[in-house]
Amino acid sequence: MLVSFAVTNYACFKDRQELTLKPPRRTDHDEFSFDTGVRRVPRLHRAVSLYGANASGKSRLIQALAFADSFVIGSSKRRQTGEGIRHEPFRFDAETRSRPTTFEISFIESGSVYEYGFSVDSERVHEEWLLQWPAGGRQRMLLDREYDPATGEESWHFGASVRGEKRAWQASTRPDTLLVSTAAQLNSEVFKPVVAWFQQSLRVVPAGGLFPAVTIAMIDGDERATERVLGILREADIAVSSVRTGRESVRVDELRPAPPPELLKKLKDDGHTSLDLWEAHLGHRPGGCTETHFLDLDEESDGTQRLFALAGPWLDVLDNDLVVVVDELDSSLHAHLTAALVRRINSAPREGKSRRAQLVATLHDTSPMKNALDRDQIWFAEKDPTTEASSLTPLSVFKPRRREPLDRGYLGGRYGGVPVIAEYGQEA
Repeated sequence: MLVSFAVTNYACFKDRQELTLKPPRRTDHDEFSFDTGVRRVPRLHRAVSLYGANASGKSRLIQALAFADSFVIGSSKRRQTGEGIRHEPFRFDAETRSRPTTFEISFIESGSVYEYGFSVDSERVHEEWLLQWPAGGRQRMLLDREYDPATGEESWHFGASVRGEKRAWQASTRPDTLLVSTAAQLNSEVFKPVVAWFQQSLRVVPAGGLFPAVTIAMIDGDERATERVLGILREADIAVSSVRTGRESVRVDELRPAPPPELLKKLKDDGHTSLDLWEAHLGHRPGGCTETHFLDLDEESDGTQRLFALAGPWLDVLDNDLVVVVDELDSSLHAHLTAALVRRINSAPREGKSRRAQLVATLHDTSPMKNALDRDQIWFAEKDPTTEASSLTPLSVFKPRRREPLDRGYLGGRYGGVPVIAEYGQEA
């Protein structure tokens, strides 16, 4: 369960900005939130949406979370010494250009609340800390790591409850890697739950980063999963009668869309001349036809391809109470369909089942504001025209009236987060 995410000095974010899934008002029941079973964080939103003009910082926030996710999971095993860390500070200020970027994330795992954070620049980790609130217990400091640039020394402090080979973890942690990642790889029982949460519970989908392979792999040879995916397509009024899946060998030079040059070079350097890729064909049987006609997924509309690619991850998130973070959820989708996807996660559980799946999505489409999102679940990203620094603001700050049409208020500029368009023929 995701509680909050904050970032400081990253891309367009100069000062610390935090997105939280904690409801702003205390309540014992709300169809848009769920009971966590944890005293410190009793309820969490099922969904949070982020609106804003182009270049306001929405995608950058998702990219920040994606970086934190990949760095926690892979800093100790995929990166090589001297490779450097992808550091993107706020560049429009002389001081911030030379400062580290800080990432903070709070989540619930196995009944405990964790607050984890780290600061990095292009060369090393400057800070790393981990706090835990176990079920029914008090706060525990598990890790406090800090680098002093003036002396070049690094200090390490472990909490009294931390058991294990602390010196081995410390010795195995390079300056440009996280101790949590290293210790988990060395089977630390204390730090494994942190990395496991990123690996197993968090799904980050950047813009353009959604591929149908997840859905295809899920339904391949599974009739029930296939019917569930087809059900999502049919609910969207897409006339699909069946689906055929399989694998196809494709030469790396013929991959479409073509991968970035550096990735293509790496594939060739590693000896890959071809790759086995999942493929899917959707069956259509119009009225009067006696046979089913199959179209390659690439021949379908952009909206159908997008929905098919989303269907598998969506069902996975719902079935396993995961957290899915999607940039530009509404891309290529009809407004009604976007709202329906949000409602699938952001609705009270049916048949008495406790559902704790969560969605964080960036959007331009305002239709979910009408009947799929609660006002407390809406946030805005806005960029200061003078400093070009972005900020995050929840709708609750504006205290909209209960019956106020939120979509009209947003598009009318009442809450900010909309572009200022110069009239044609006038200077901007």
